[in-house]
Amino acid sequence: MGAAIREKHADAEVELIEGGRGDFVVKNDGAELWNKRAMGDEFPENDVILEKLAS
Repeated sequence: MGAAIREKHADAEVELIEGGRGDFVVKNDGAELWNKRAMGDEFPENDVILEKLAS
């Protein structure tokens, strides 16, 4: 997903923080765009996150 974000948003800073608890959270400027635990333990498709970043 990081590569897909960088491809569409070249100026984006993408950081992977390993946690080990199965968390998957995507934030943009402090705003949470996706939280796997809060959304039924589902991973988003790349297009879903890219659409949210474009909004």
